[in-house]
Amino acid sequence: MTAKRHGWAAALLSLLTPGLGHLYAGRVRAAFVLGILVTPFAAFLFLLDVLAAPPPALFVLFGVAILLTVVVGIPIHAALLARRTGSAYQLRTFNRSYIYIAFFVLVGLVWQRGSYLFWKAYVAEAFRIPSTAGEPTLLVGDYIYVVKFPASARRPWLDSLVVFRSPEQSGLRVIKRAVALPGDTLSMRNGLLYRNGRQLSEPHARRHDLPIRSDDQYVSQMRAWQVAHLVGIDPARYVPTTRDWGPLVVPPDSFFALGDNRDESYDSRFYGFVPLANASARPRLIYFSYDSSSGVRWERVGQRIR
Repeated sequence: MTAKRHGWAAALLSLLTPGLGHLYAGRVRAAFVLGILVTPFAAFLFLLDVLAAPPPALFVLFGVAILLTVVVGIPIHAALLARRTGSAYQLRTFNRSYIYIAFFVLVGLVWQRGSYLFWKAYVAEAFRIPSTAGEPTLLVGDYIYVVKFPASARRPWLDSLVVFRSPEQSGLRVIKRAVALPGDTLSMRNGLLYRNGRQLSEPHARRHDLPIRSDDQYVSQMRAWQVAHLVGIDPARYVPTTRDWGPLVVPPDSFFALGDNRDESYDSRFYGFVPLANASARPRLIYFSYDSSSGVRWERVGQRIR
């Protein structure tokens, strides 16, 4: 039995699942190669783009090239193959609607979805910044890429941003700066941070010098957990504020995290030390940035996160 292969149909099927249009056009081997390899290979190329952190223009160019290859290149290739077969294409056993459906389910849903979930859990993941707690480093509307592989990428580095599971709320992941690691002694005086007796310069920190009430509920929350970790201060006379607290000694299995926007961040000052086991990734790059009032912030696209 013969039937014409339509280029538009091959293109639409390729948009549905890479490789499906090639199967329709009679190219079984190409269909399975594309269906199995396109998603993980495209993700791998984008990860290389992020890790290389080229100049922003090159980063955007390379990212757009990857996107166009998948969204435009593969459908066009499938359409051209379908047109070459002509109107007298001899239908094969795999040119059946139930075979197309099975390909879509097994390759498009099961394999590609599984690859995405594996990549997201163990290799890298994208986030959108929802709050001002990370300003000026991270702005509301920044889309960032975080890396989880190798295992060393999950451990917090001193004075670097880290993604970790909230010690308070299950399922919530937070991005803060690790300002102290196990064994460090940390304190804050008049908004200035001291680690092991030395003041830190912290060029990334933002302070507003807002008035703090001593009876604020968060101040009470701070004192409740901090008194057990104080050194050199009488716990009975200890009254911390968000800009004056400590000194505290970080336990062996934990780290202390602060948001760069100190007066707008809910962080370790309030909920305590973060277990090292909660750290899950390290932010690497801003791949897109959008502000509802000014539009795309092109100057931030491709910026490396420090």
